[in-house]
Amino acid sequence: MTKQRRTGSLIWRQSGWHARFWAVVDGEPMRVIRPLGTTLKPVAAKKLARLVAEASQGAPGLAESARAETVAEAGRRILEGRDVRDRGNDLIRFRLHVAPHIGPLLVTEVRPAHVRGALEALASLGKSRATIVHVRRVMSVVFDTLWRDELITENPVSRVRAPKGQVDTRERAVLADAELARYLAWAHPDDRHKTAVLQRQTMACVSRMFGGVRTGDLHALEWSALETEAGQFKFGWAPRKKTARPQLLEIPAMLRPILRDWWERHGRPTAGLVFPSLTGEHAGVGSKGGVSHAGAMRRDLRRAFGVDAWDGAQWQEARKLTPRECELFEGTTHVKPVDFHSWRRAFAQALADSGSTAQQAQQLTGHASLSAHQRYLVNTSRMRQLPAGALPDLTVRAWPVPQLESRFHETASFLRAPKDSNLRPSDSKSDALSS
Repeated sequence: MTKQRRTGSLIWRQSGWHARFWAVVDGEPMRVIRPLGTTLKPVAAKKLARLVAEASQGAPGLAESARAETVAEAGRRILEGRDVRDRGNDLIRFRLHVAPHIGPLLVTEVRPAHVRGALEALASLGKSRATIVHVRRVMSVVFDTLWRDELITENPVSRVRAPKGQVDTRERAVLADAELARYLAWAHPDDRHKTAVLQRQTMACVSRMFGGVRTGDLHALEWSALETEAGQFKFGWAPRKKTARPQLLEIPAMLRPILRDWWERHGRPTAGLVFPSLTGEHAGVGSKGGVSHAGAMRRDLRRAFGVDAWDGAQWQEARKLTPRECELFEGTTHVKPVDFHSWRRAFAQALADSGSTAQQAQQLTGHASLSAHQRYLVNTSRMRQLPAGALPDLTVRAWPVPQLESRFHETASFLRAPKDSNLRPSDSKSDALSS
């Protein structure tokens, strides 16, 4: 006979709703009544469900289960329960940027000063304006939910503005095709690191040639989303985590042998992650959530380009960087260093240079709108070329001036209008130059 699940009940009293449920007090189970601090029945029902869940999970006692949640506990509960497409990233932002600062505080103790301090700490670390805004939004979601459930009297985030943070308007560096080929031809001399390097190289190829998928999409890509039958790899579903709309795309012929090699090395799997974590407790099966590959890839590129040399035991700087390598590895006044998002930008720019229409390019990149897609097209080769029709209709004729002794005036070029134009050099200027 199965044990009946206890759900508790709500009791109305003059001061508002109360919860009646079973809990363990001093090691003995007993029915207790606790005020819920609200006159709204839907809110009271949520609080009752949480209390019953805590009691069923073996809460040590009524006094401990009755205390307010910490920010860390409330944040995990609220964010994990949200059915939104960016839930995973929100949990990572909360874990990295919110919990270390205000996680141990009780939700009833948090004041606007605590929120402001957490955001200003991000600004002092040089985080971008976008990152700070995202973190503030995550905190607002958590505290707004607590306020609506009447667990706190106000949302402290609503009284705090996000600091400006660091605004970087530089263009992101993109590897040329020859540089990509040079990177792919390189292998780590130490067998312990060859798999990690090969994984990054394969991820780079997938992002560059398969819809410009983002890093989060690479982490979520599964073998079941690719046509693995007989190693054909003709089609595949790009995850598109940001828009939550997986996209069926043709896998280019150039990419198929690269994917097939990675597939063969892992025993021809038909399920599981294509690029799982290689270290840690879940190595081989776990996701790479919250991991950036930018630093590791730039380190690989320095070695592939011969900037760093292997002496048999460790890497040492072999020579100074060229101006192009400074752009790629360190960034300049006008260019941000290359990172894994550069592959997506390279894919979008290559579509524009190939003559694809904006609508076709938007579909292939999975951008939600044309305005989002156009941000990737600022630095394409086509956008750098001035059309011939935009130049004035002028011809150039060189007039030598041998009698002038100045080296600067040994030769001079003057603009001269076409014969059918009314614009001609004046006679006085011509006489003055020839005298």
